[in-house]
Amino acid sequence: MQRALRLIGVSLLAAFAASRAAAQDFVPPDRGRTTPPPGAAAPRPSGESEARFQLGVFGFSTRGGWQVNKGGQGVIGAAVDVAQLGSPLVRLRPSVEFGIGNSFTSIGANLEVVYRFQPDQAPAIPYLGLGVGYYDDRLGSKNAWPTVVMGFELPLKRSFNWLIEYHALDTLRRSRFLVGLSTRGAN
Repeated sequence: MQRALRLIGVSLLAAFAASRAAAQDFVPPDRGRTTPPPGAAAPRPSGESEARFQLGVFGFSTRGGWQVNKGGQGVIGAAVDVAQLGSPLVRLRPSVEFGIGNSFTSIGANLEVVYRFQPDQAPAIPYLGLGVGYYDDRLGSKNAWPTVVMGFELPLKRSFNWLIEYHALDTLRRSRFLVGLSTRGAN
């Protein structure tokens, strides 16, 4: 009981601190510039995209939620889109998630290929991905397995989106529902 009250207190403190914190207005390079920088190539016409492999930070997200089965836990995590795989809509995304509660802590690390059904500028961006993950609950369960991720993003501000996501781990035996914020970089 005392542990649950402590967890609730820390959660309320974090929520209060987050509401008071002033955030920078991140302007992704593709949205904040109307003219190319000196020495850069002219911008591509609208609708034309580069279909090639690129490394970079194409997006970042943080999320929190709940694992609804296999010993429910509160979950926090983050993901970074680190590569574009042949199309601006296909991204390589490593992520990490920490589960807290139910008398143990779990750590999950995932590497997924995510297909975004709309470009970053769309008003709603549904996505679906497959990958591989590693899970350690410090109770002796250490597994590598296929993962499935699906969700969508809705605009919050010009450079931030709401994120709603379902993450299936452990060959669909662990279900996590997450809500968070994401930001997108240049394509």
